Amino acid sequence: MADDKQNIEQHILATRVDVLYDRSKSAIISLLAISAVYIALQSNQYEWQYLASWYATLIVVMLGRWILTEWYTKKKNPTDSLSLWLKRFRFGILASGIMIGSLSMFFFPRENIYHQMLAILFPIGIAAGTVSMLPDIPSFFIYATTLMMPVVYQSAMIGDRLHLGISVLSFFLMLFFLKFSREFNENFVLSLQLRYENEGLVKDLQQEKNKLNNRLGRILNDSSNEIYVADANSLIFLQVNRGAVQNLGYSKDEFEGIHLLDIFADLDRISFDLLLQPLRDGHKEYVFHQGKNRRKDGSTYPVEARLQLSLQDNPPIIVATVQDITERSEWEKKLIYQANFDQLTGLVNRHYMQSHIINAFNRARRYKHKVALLFIDLDNFKTVNDTLGHDIGDEVLKQTANRIRSVLRESDTPARSGGDEFTILLEGLEQAHHVEIVASKLVSIFNKPLLVESREIYTTVSIGISIYPDDGQTADHIMQYADMAMYHAKEEGRNTYRFFSNEMCQSSEERMLIAGHLRHALDNNELSLAFQPKIDIINSRIVGAEALLRWNNPVLGNVPPNKFIPLAEEMGFIEKIGTWVLEASCREARKWQELSVKKLHVAVNISPQQFRAGTLLDAVDQALKSSGLPPEWLELEITESLLLQDTHKPIEILNALHNRDICLALDDFGTGYSSLSYLKLFPLQVLKIDRSFILGLMEDKNDRTLVEAIIAMAYSLNLEIVAEGVENKEQLEFLQKCGVGIVQGFLFSPPVRADEFRKMLLVDAEKEPGAANLSMVINNK
Repeated sequence: MADDKQNIEQHILATRVDVLYDRSKSAIISLLAISAVYIALQSNQYEWQYLASWYATLIVVMLGRWILTEWYTKKKNPTDSLSLWLKRFRFGILASGIMIGSLSMFFFPRENIYHQMLAILFPIGIAAGTVSMLPDIPSFFIYATTLMMPVVYQSAMIGDRLHLGISVLSFFLMLFFLKFSREFNENFVLSLQLRYENEGLVKDLQQEKNKLNNRLGRILNDSSNEIYVADANSLIFLQVNRGAVQNLGYSKDEFEGIHLLDIFADLDRISFDLLLQPLRDGHKEYVFHQGKNRRKDGSTYPVEARLQLSLQDNPPIIVATVQDITERSEWEKKLIYQANFDQLTGLVNRHYMQSHIINAFNRARRYKHKVALLFIDLDNFKTVNDTLGHDIGDEVLKQTANRIRSVLRESDTPARSGGDEFTILLEGLEQAHHVEIVASKLVSIFNKPLLVESREIYTTVSIGISIYPDDGQTADHIMQYADMAMYHAKEEGRNTYRFFSNEMCQSSEERMLIAGHLRHALDNNELSLAFQPKIDIINSRIVGAEALLRWNNPVLGNVPPNKFIPLAEEMGFIEKIGTWVLEASCREARKWQELSVKKLHVAVNISPQQFRAGTLLDAVDQALKSSGLPPEWLELEITESLLLQDTHKPIEILNALHNRDICLALDDFGTGYSSLSYLKLFPLQVLKIDRSFILGLMEDKNDRTLVEAIIAMAYSLNLEIVAEGVENKEQLEFLQKCGVGIVQGFLFSPPVRADEFRKMLLVDAEKEPGAANLSMVINNK
């Protein structure tokens, strides 16, 4: 390999030297000609004798270069090295450059601006013309500098602003020429390198071909491919190899009684002659045919045949080399299936659906029909997948696909786009509202639970719908709008469908705007905490508060938490924000202890993502340490979905928090997969009843029954009860009767700023036990 590389480098050097000398004669003639024109134009500026003397000297220099070129061409002395010839050429270039550059030194007009510009442009033009003529960087460097530096010098010597500028520009132009020459030379050398490498490869390949030809006879006989030699006229077999005998089941004697078309199952004489016609006309050396071969027992298998025709033989013969492509065909079918179908559900995938949508739009235009695209997303599927495991999640997706199929026509096309997202394409719609029937069926059928491994799993769907051509003219727009409508269905409560509308674009833009500002909210000190008091309704005293995150942005104003917190979770910001909330809450709670002799809890909501990140324990420890807050005064609120994760990690973290004497509360109980068995496993102290149940206490008997059941269950497990969202006296009285001791809600106070909450504590501290109803004190603060 080293020798090959050295040979290639020697070839490249030889070629470069050849090019330099090959171009020398034309360059010499051109230089003499343009120099003659130049001194003729400048003859009225200088004495002709001086100009003639200069031109005569130039002729002598050019004559020397011409002789050098002739000498190289004839190569009188073959022992001379290429590097020596290259040095000789560079010396000739140096002499030429000095001669042309001397014009600017000795004949530089200073009075006539037109002749002066001619004197500047003359060497620059010569330098520009030789950039791609000299495949040798040192040669061009010598030539360019000797040509242009006198111009740079003379222009600078004049000294005025214009000529100083010309001097600088000329210098940078020279640098540009040098850079371009370098790039040209690199490309020139690279092209030569590729050329000589390719020549070496061709030579090696030719040697290998000769070796292969010597082994051809043995290889053909040992080949597993079927090789047939048949009479080109009668198609009777003249010779077959061992592979043909083994694959087809005929003996060699039996081959003498059959012909080629007995083997090629899908060709007759007419189609076979048409296949061979390019060979008979001499347009091709061989043709391919992909079809089926028929065995002796009548079975067939896919093959690829390479057919050659030899008209020089007598009689003319056909040589057929046939390969069994059964395995390849199966792989191709499998690859096509994998490229177009989802392996889990058997539905077509996103790739297939995208091309199918375009074809459907073309049909819709032709027949004046409408096409509907439905984007379907399983509600809370991530919770199911994370809590019950991926095997259960996969089975949910399979059953989801089956349910979708069950409500569709044969002409409708369902697809799995990825994850828990599905799409449906409905064609041939006369009116846009026809799609509503399908959407309603889908929502309805998913209200029934899925049965997976004897377990009932409830998962609803959110559906977004866009219509072609009503909503858009391109597949990208229709898909984007269906996706947008689906997100609006989720935002409006899930378990429903929504048609796309232009207003949704504005909402999507708002979401992007919020996300952009949220990225910098923490660094810009835009986040703050509000605190909603937790009231002991037996003693009418404040026993703590829940810390609630607020965001005030200079551009967006006050952004509701239900808009920015889900976005923070999606974008991966919640861990950083959650750590800030912990630290700020602990610092504030430490101040409360100076205002009250009672132990006041601060309740902080924890996102499941903070558990999954694995940094929660460190964040809690740091918040307690930096604030000085005793751990028993901190309460962390977690959600039900965290308890259902199919992993030991959450319970390990919860046990570690419990061992630190931190209070653990289950937030929004009753809204998810509420289960007594899960509650028994975890070290919880507090159960919070979700505000959605409290809201309907007076109107909905089911809510009252459910709340009573939750309270009874909590007390049976020795859990403290907190009811949130209490807004009127009727709700408060009901909860008091049920034995609830701690509540929070607008009946007592909305979430307030930290300083306002501290004022409440001062008022509360001044009260005597059993004083008038606390709601009056707070609401009249």
